[in-house]
Amino acid sequence: MVRDAEGNKMSKSKGNVLDPIDLLDGIELEPLVAKSTTGLMLASHKEKAEKYIRKNFPDGIPAYGADAVRFTFASLFTFSLTLNFDLSRCEGYRNFCNKLWNATRFVLMNTEGKQTEPYAKAPLESLTFVDRWLLGRLQQAKTDITDGFDTFRFDFASKALYEFVWDEYCDWYLECAKVQLAEAEKRGDAASLAATRGVLVRELENALRLAHPIIPFVTEELWQAVAPLVGKAGPGSTICNQKWPTVVPEVIDTASNAKMALLKSIVTSVRTLRSEMKISPAERVPLFAQFTNAADEVTLKEFAPYIATLAKLSEVKIVAALPEADAPVQVVGDFRLMLEIKVDPAQERARLDKEIARLEAEIAKANAKLNNPAFADKAPAAVVAQERDRVAGFAAVLEKNRARRTGLG
Repeated sequence: MVRDAEGNKMSKSKGNVLDPIDLLDGIELEPLVAKSTTGLMLASHKEKAEKYIRKNFPDGIPAYGADAVRFTFASLFTFSLTLNFDLSRCEGYRNFCNKLWNATRFVLMNTEGKQTEPYAKAPLESLTFVDRWLLGRLQQAKTDITDGFDTFRFDFASKALYEFVWDEYCDWYLECAKVQLAEAEKRGDAASLAATRGVLVRELENALRLAHPIIPFVTEELWQAVAPLVGKAGPGSTICNQKWPTVVPEVIDTASNAKMALLKSIVTSVRTLRSEMKISPAERVPLFAQFTNAADEVTLKEFAPYIATLAKLSEVKIVAALPEADAPVQVVGDFRLMLEIKVDPAQERARLDKEIARLEAEIAKANAKLNNPAFADKAPAAVVAQERDRVAGFAAVLEKNRARRTGLG
């Protein structure tokens, strides 16, 4: 049974049935209303259908394209007899296709014409810990996606594909690769440049093959541009004829995985500091990073270029002790992090008081909603869970702000 985003059974009389062709090509409001009400015998059904369409699709339905719609239904495919279709999922997977397209454009800009021979596999020892982390994550993605297809859990395969491409390849690896390319250019290190470019293009080509069963059209288009860089171009070549990616367990490096997890935690913590201090994304400020032993100092020096770029800092000052200041401190493992900014204690106390009052009001409002039987008992479970998550998020931020306020006296 197919249900809409609110959990209601899709029915012609309700007007909540959607034509897949309209999802692919898009449709304006008035034609959509006419299409949804045509053939309904009862006037009450026509009125109900038109009301539903005008309320939920005031601008009609945009064109999402075949790949985004395929990805949406693959992600919804489970062994359950009920499928809850939410149009926002189509938008999310259209964004995924756009992200993959833009990632490929970045890779091509940084690899095409940079060397005459196809990019070969670089020796593992010549790769950075970030490169080796990505190779390991790719092996896990291959395993998860293949298992999903083999067991007809297309939702699992879709989730694994999305997380690898969006979260790991695009959001983290591409940003780190920019740092590696810039640093290698400064040093005039041709070997490092070739190694990073090789990982960029080879792992993208693997990702395109993994994604092809779900989004065949965009992956074919992109693969045709990427294939020559890995020596796979030829007359009549197509991604359809390529071998399915196989797992290479020997490239999985647990040490690199641990280092990357630490780097991500540090970058995320610095971003949190920036957010707490209301620092504009355009403003670059220095960061003090405190180490406790020689090994940690080496790690921070290796991380510094990545942290500075990913957290938008002017520099990373690696120190044995943080300076005395009223600025907040984030602790990540054995490291202590503090932004170098001038803080007016009186202004900061006033800001925190205002923020604490706002959060308390938000929590009270959300709890009143959750304690209302009309909402708690009748709203969809997912909506109730989302509201509880909001309360938990507000409470966590409130606790941090109260601790910060107490520290300021």
